[in-house]
This record gives sequence, C-alpha cells and structure tokens, in this order.
Amino acid sequence: MQTARRWSVRTALAAFGLAMLALGETSASAAPAAPASVESTPYRPLPPNGAAYAMTIPPLGADGVRRTLNTGLDRDDTIWHLRSAWNVAALNCMGSQYKPILTGYAAFLKRYVKELAAVNKRIEAKYRSPAAREAQNTKVYNYFATPAAMGSMCPVALAVANEWLKAPPSELAAFAKATLPRFDAVYLDFFAAYDRYRADSAAWDAKYGALYGSTQPGYVAVHGRGH
Repeated sequence: MQTARRWSVRTALAAFGLAMLALGETSASAAPAAPASVESTPYRPLPPNGAAYAMTIPPLGADGVRRTLNTGLDRDDTIWHLRSAWNVAALNCMGSQYKPILTGYAAFLKRYVKELAAVNKRIEAKYRSPAAREAQNTKVYNYFATPAAMGSMCPVALAVANEWLKAPPSELAAFAKATLPRFDAVYLDFFAAYDRYRADSAAWDAKYGALYGSTQPGYVAVHGRGH
C-alpha cells in the first residue's frame, strides 16, 4: 500500500512535469516572432534650389577647376560679362530691397557710356556675323539668368550696386576684373551642389531604381519609363 502511494506520487510529479513542459512549448510557439528589420526607401534626391532634374553644367578641368563662360576672358570680355551679369540682376531681382541694383546699373551705364561703346565695338569685330555675336550674348545672359542661382545672385548684385553707388570706381577694367568673380562664385557654388545631387541620385538609382524608379519623377526624367 505504501509502495503504491509512492508510485502514485512519482507518477503525478512526472505527469506534472510533462504538462509544464508542454505548456512551455505551446507558449513559446504561440509567441509572435520579432518583426524583421525593414529598410525604408528614401526619396530620390532632389536637385538644388528647384533646378531641373537633368541639366548640362560646365565641367571640371583636369586641375579640378570648373570651366565656365567666365574662364579665361580677356579685358574686354571681362567688362562685357560684368555688364551682362548686372543687367540680368537689374531685370530679375524684384522687390523694393533690390531697387539699388537697377539704380546702380543705370548710373554704371551712364558713367562708362563711352568706354562701354568702345568695348562693344571691339568685341563685335571678333565675330564673323551679328548672328554669331547675338548667339554668344544669349549664352552669357542665359548663364547669369540660371533660375536656380538667382536667389543667391541677387544679394551679390545688391552688394555690388550699393558699393558702387557709395564710391564709383574710376577705372572700369579694374572694377570688372575684381567684381566678375564675385558674381561667378554664385554659379560655381550652384554647380558644385548640382554635382553632389548627381552623385547622390546616381547612387539612389543604382540601389533602388529597378524597383522604385518609375515612381520617382527625377528617375523618369533622367532615364525614361523604360528602365
């Protein structure tokens, strides 16, 4: 009788252990699996300052210096490019805060009227036809009127105009040589930012383009919908 009771206790304990083991296995199997790490897909990089998704910008030379329309100009072209930059600013920098740009430009033209006319005549002589000169003028004006750079160009033009109105320089060529790089720095900064955008977007295209490119306007603009 005593032996039977001991057997019953051992049996009960064994059964209890098996039941707890089964309960543990059930609980473990019922526990939800940890969510897999999901990488979010970033939006394709956007061009700086609302620029076009694809555009041609001046290239860097082997020395790392970017070759723009203002690279390697002679005396007369430096003067004329400065005049063009100021003209573009006078036409495009709107708002009362930019009024000195137009005022200064008008005074600049008046002060140097004879010298500017002589510069223009010498430049005209370098071109085979008026159409060729006009085409070059258009390139220069379009360069300075790059929409994505205007937000930074107008403050530079305002500073130049205010300085000029306060103390007009007597020597036109020296003024142009010192001032044109201030304008061009705006475009060099924009081109550098655009190069970074192109590198970043190329990396995005390589990683995500096959799956998500068709959903991104920039990818479609650059590669078309067939890729």
